[in-house]
Amino acid sequence: MAKAKTLSQLKDLRAQLEIEVNEAQTELATREYSVDLENTQNINAVLKQIDKSYQWNIKNAAFLINLYDSISDQKRINANAEEKTSIVKLNNLQINTLYTVLTNITGTGIESARTFTRLLTNVGAQISDALKQTADDNKVVQQKHVELAELDVAIDEASKPTVEVEELTK
Repeated sequence: MAKAKTLSQLKDLRAQLEIEVNEAQTELATREYSVDLENTQNINAVLKQIDKSYQWNIKNAAFLINLYDSISDQKRINANAEEKTSIVKLNNLQINTLYTVLTNITGTGIESARTFTRLLTNVGAQISDALKQTADDNKVVQQKHVELAELDVAIDEASKPTVEVEELTK
C-alpha cells in the first residue's frame, strides 16, 4: 500500500499540477490545426457561406468575424505564395466556429443547396478530423482537472483535524 502523503506534499503536488494545467491550456489556446479545403473554390465557397448564408447573433458575431478574417487572410497569403495551397490553419475556437457555421447554414434554392452539399462533401472529413484532434487534445486537460479535483479532496481530508480516541479500560 502506498504511503499516505502529508498535507505539505499534497499541496506541492497540487501546485505543480496547476502549473502543468495552465501550460497545457495556454498551449491548446494557441495550437493551430490544418484544414485542407482542397482548392480555392472551396475556400471561396466557405467564405461565401459565412458571409451570405449564416445568421449571426450577438453571442457569436465576434467569433464569426474572427473565423472569416482568418480564412480570408490565409487565402490571400496562400494566393501570393510560391507554392499554392488550400490549407488553412485554424485554432480550437475557429475550428469549432467553422463546424457550427457549416452545420447551421440555411439557404434557399436548389443551386445553393447543391453548392453547399458539394462543399460539405469536399471538406467535411477534414473538418471532422480537426475537430477530433481538438477533442483529443482537450481530454488531456480535462484529465488534469480531474486530478486537481482529486487532490483538492485529499487536501481537504488531510486538513481536517484528527481526534484520537483512547479506549477506556475498566
